[in-house]
Amino acid sequence: MLKKIALGVAVAALTSGAATAQAETFSANNFLDASHPFSVENYTNFAERVKERTDGDISFDVFLGGVLLGGRASLSGTGDGVAQVAYHAGTYTPSDLPITNLISELAFLTDNFYALAAASTIMSFTHPALIEEYKKNGVVFGGGYGTPIYYLICNKPIRNAADLEGKRLRMPGGIWDRWASAMGAVSVNVPSSEIYTGLDRGTLDCGVNPLDSLLSRSYWDVAKYVPMIPLGSYYSGPMWAYNIEFWQNRTDEQRAILLEEAGAAFIRSALMYLDNSQKAIEQGESDHGMEFIQVDPALMEKHVNFVASDSAALVSMAQEQYGVSEELAVDLIDTFKAIVAEWEKKLEGVEMTDKDTLTKLFVEDIYKKVDVSTFGMN
Repeated sequence: MLKKIALGVAVAALTSGAATAQAETFSANNFLDASHPFSVENYTNFAERVKERTDGDISFDVFLGGVLLGGRASLSGTGDGVAQVAYHAGTYTPSDLPITNLISELAFLTDNFYALAAASTIMSFTHPALIEEYKKNGVVFGGGYGTPIYYLICNKPIRNAADLEGKRLRMPGGIWDRWASAMGAVSVNVPSSEIYTGLDRGTLDCGVNPLDSLLSRSYWDVAKYVPMIPLGSYYSGPMWAYNIEFWQNRTDEQRAILLEEAGAAFIRSALMYLDNSQKAIEQGESDHGMEFIQVDPALMEKHVNFVASDSAALVSMAQEQYGVSEELAVDLIDTFKAIVAEWEKKLEGVEMTDKDTLTKLFVEDIYKKVDVSTFGMN
């Protein structure tokens, strides 16, 4: 429900430290366009379900496409109360979220994006350093996410290492920037909303995104080549970052609903991503002249070698780039890897499109384990 920006959002009144059961309308922001899976399921449909489950006591005006807050401003804007909840891509503001960005550097750890999403979400709910980092920015972490695997989407064919030399690649930051440099390419850090224009005008040669964007963002109109090099999952930052005052002014029951609906919405958005990706491959080849390129083995070997060497240097990089102590960096990295391994095992035999099983796993094993009476309350 897109509406014109309204000035002045009502804030719930406190009565003896508890929120009143008073219906109000709040602002929810996602800078992605309206057709994106994260907009459709994690914001538009999420807002409808929350309104229904709270009997209208929490109603969100959903602002999409950057009309309220752009990608880089979503974190600070939510902390300042411009929005009461927003999606924020953590790699856009590494100086504000250094610890969040550190764990996002493990994006190439596995091709199981559900396991990466689970690990980043669990750590953001439970690790003291991450909880404090969000608090410093005036927000409470309200739920995570993870995209299916990223690929380069290009307006020029990339078949071997030489083809990547000097190419301008839109990358979201972090490990993707280093990958581009290792390949002899140039990393361009702009919001994903600018990929289409860059590919169309030739200011970009490739943009990294999941395959679904060929369809959902019509990238196949401006790019015809996808070199099939798996470039990790993007899970940096909160899918739902709540303004602290908004969060604390809700009842325990309302906070529980927000969390449960977040877990269910993430699975719906993931399934929409996967469905769009399959359609993108089929329709891309048949209707749009797309070529999904099996790259030269030497280029794939170069990619594999990069992943190994980059992982080995992560602790020292954490200290130099993010100012994270060696002790904390080791703890964060080891904890993240352990949770990923746990969830890879937990997801063994589960179909990537099994909505009921995946929803139960995420809601029951992650979101319902958050103590809504204490989390984000001090």
